[in-house]
Amino acid sequence: MAAVYKFKGTEVAITSANTVGNNVLIRVTNGAATAVLTVANTTATYANVTLTASEVIVVEKATTDTLQGTGMRAVAVAYRN
Repeated sequence: MAAVYKFKGTEVAITSANTVGNNVLIRVTNGAATAVLTVANTTATYANVTLTASEVIVVEKATTDTLQGTGMRAVAVAYRN
């Protein structure tokens, strides 16, 4: 069974580092060609994830961590299985 998502805000572009409202669960959509999503905290980048065109993932992060990806959009979510 697929997860059920509750959207907690408005989708935003993450072309520059963004905490997405200091939320923890973030749905990321890649609207461009294959691109890299960068996840960073206040001291360093700790993850780079390649997303193919039109791929959607949910990222769990700390409230102060940032997401950045060319052509990508993000929205805070809550979910249940």
